[in-house]
Amino acid sequence: MNSKQRVLATLNHQPTDRTPIDCWLYQKQFVQNLEREWGTREKFWDAFGIDIVVGYVPYPNQLGYKPEIYELQNVELKNPRDDFWLTYENWTEDFAGLNIRKALEYGNSRAVLAHTWGIVEGTSTFLGIENCWMYLGMEPELMKNWFDRYADWLCVLYDALIDAGVDFLTLSDDWGSNKRMLFAPAMWREMIKPYAMRVVRHATSRGVPVNLHSDGHILDIMDDVIEIGYAAWHPVQESAGMDPKFIKEKYGDKITLYGSLDVIDGLLAYDGDALNDYITRHFEIYAPGGGFIFNTGHFVQPDIPPARLVNAYARVLELAKQYGTL
Repeated sequence: MNSKQRVLATLNHQPTDRTPIDCWLYQKQFVQNLEREWGTREKFWDAFGIDIVVGYVPYPNQLGYKPEIYELQNVELKNPRDDFWLTYENWTEDFAGLNIRKALEYGNSRAVLAHTWGIVEGTSTFLGIENCWMYLGMEPELMKNWFDRYADWLCVLYDALIDAGVDFLTLSDDWGSNKRMLFAPAMWREMIKPYAMRVVRHATSRGVPVNLHSDGHILDIMDDVIEIGYAAWHPVQESAGMDPKFIKEKYGDKITLYGSLDVIDGLLAYDGDALNDYITRHFEIYAPGGGFIFNTGHFVQPDIPPARLVNAYARVLELAKQYGTL
């Protein structure tokens, strides 16, 4: 199997020759450290069987300012079919991500994942994070009116991304904190779920799976996440209070678990044999029976020694070959 076949089979809970592997090498200082001390990001991808290349879509707010809640319904959104969303280059100075066109070029036989901004995260780029949370409580009808408009915009953006050739999509929306959600599950079900569902089901109606990126503890709504139709969930943040064995047993046959290597509580906390043991334990929990893509929980940060990541992924590749389901 090539990488694209392996990833898509895993997302569809079909047999694969090995566990797919990813690594989020999109933080500029770490990528520079890696190249200086070991080799290029592309060399790392080739050496350790990285199966996924992520292309990033810029924030939806391209107004140059943050509008007030009362202005949102009338702000002019940039055409979601404009090539701008595929070719953006004006990233922040610490970002080493690829735009969609470059990800497709780098992809070759790898699966290309388009990272987009979800209902709450996308809205926070317009209102600011604090105002976004405040208005969920203070102006629920205005927020829902905006979410309705934004979900429609995302559906057209997804059409453009799918037409460009991406293999699957991430709807990035942080809903969790430590041991609980950032807002009441009832509020989430009323104000966020219907719009996320519209976007996810639009993509799946075109045969393209959607991954949920949400940090934190979201077990209170996992049955809803399954109902919406997400194909995968990243990063399954154990440090937020979720038990990986419980998650694998209850949800492992319903959604692909995408992650397991916490950047702080795993990659930064351990080294050498201790890190290898950490990785091995997580493979033993998540990999049997498939439905698992190994990945870091977020971008690898510059305080991680490159040699540590290289040694860790040598163990990852070794283990991935042991858990094929063909």
